[in-house]
Amino acid sequence: MIKWLYLFFCKVGLHRFEKVDINYSFGPGGSTETIKCKDCGIKKIRRKKD
Repeated sequence: MIKWLYLFFCKVGLHRFEKVDINYSFGPGGSTETIKCKDCGIKKIRRKKD
């Protein structure tokens, strides 16, 4: 029952992200992490926050 509610939030733009991969690096590029939505499966890459 609650699955349809989570999918509705994904359509609106509110995702439940989990960290999939973290790449550490030094320099101006910094570290990045790959995150994935638990419900719809969309993946994003973002700069790691300290």
